[in-house]
Amino acid sequence: MSDPMIVASDVGKAYGTGPGAVVALAGVTLSVAPGERVAILGKSGSGKSTLMNLLGGLDSPTTGSLAVAGRNLAGLSRRQLADYRLTQVGFIFQSFHLIPSKSSLENVELPLVLAGKPARDRRTSARELLARVGMDHRADHYPTQLSGGERQRVAVARALVNHPAILLADEPTGNLDSATADAVMELLSARVRETGVTLVLVTHDEDLAARTVDRVVRMRDGRVVE
Repeated sequence: MSDPMIVASDVGKAYGTGPGAVVALAGVTLSVAPGERVAILGKSGSGKSTLMNLLGGLDSPTTGSLAVAGRNLAGLSRRQLADYRLTQVGFIFQSFHLIPSKSSLENVELPLVLAGKPARDRRTSARELLARVGMDHRADHYPTQLSGGERQRVAVARALVNHPAILLADEPTGNLDSATADAVMELLSARVRETGVTLVLVTHDEDLAARTVDRVVRMRDGRVVE
C-alpha cells in the first residue's frame, strides 16, 4: 500500500493571540490517499477554506503537523513553499483568476514560465492541455472574450500543466449555471482520472460532491465531524 498523499495530524489554525484569538481550525486529523478524490463540505465559517489554504501552502498551521507528498509544510521556508505551490499543487478557483491581459494560451503557459521551462516546450504543453479541455480553438482569445465555462476550462488546463501531485478546487462551479457546472465537473473528473492526481474539492453542493468524489469530509466549527 502506498503512503498517503496528505496527512494532517491535529492541525490547528488561530488568528491572533489571547482571549481575542479566532480559531479557524481546532485539531483536524485527516489522511488522503494518492489519486483519491475527496470533497470537503461545510457551511461558511466551518474551516474548509482555511484547510484548503494550508494544503496549498498559502498559510501555515498554528499547531499540529501537515504533510503533503511526504513533505512537512510547516518546516518549509518561504522559497520552498513557493516552489511547492508551483510544482506540487494545482489551484482552481471559483473566480477563475485568469490574467485579463493574457490569452488563454499565455494563461496556461504561466506556471511553466515561472518554472523556467523553455519557450518551445511550454508552448507545446500548454496547447496540448488546451486541446484536452476542448479549448484549443480559443487559444488566442482573452478571458473577456470567453464564457464562464470556457474560462474555467482554461483554469483547469493551467492547474494541470505542471503535473501537480494534488489539485485543490475551491468552489470551482460557484459562478456557473447548472448545465455549465455539470460539463466542467465532468471534464475535471475525466482529467483527474487520466492523470491520477489527488483531488481535494471544497464545496457546499451536496449533489456535486456525490457525483464527483470518492469520499466526503464534513466540517463544522473548525473540526472534522464526519
